[in-house]
Amino acid sequence: MRISLKRLKQLSVETISGERLGHVADCILEIDGQLIAQYIVRARPFGQELLVGRDQIVSITEDRIVVENRVLDLSNDIPEKQP
Repeated sequence: MRISLKRLKQLSVETISGERLGHVADCILEIDGQLIAQYIVRARPFGQELLVGRDQIVSITEDRIVVENRVLDLSNDIPEKQP
């Protein structure tokens, strides 16, 4: 399955137990492998940001992303945006 970044940002992110975490706000690419390394998930437009590693992803469907129950607030570890 392939998905555009625009569509990816519309997906709801939930834990295995059904807790809604928010939506994908952005992603961090691993340039060498040309893969998404981490997903930045935001609870509200200006809410808490969570950093979800690709190893924490359980499944991605056309409607949502399901992640492990333990996702930590790692917003301080998000790289600065480059101009």
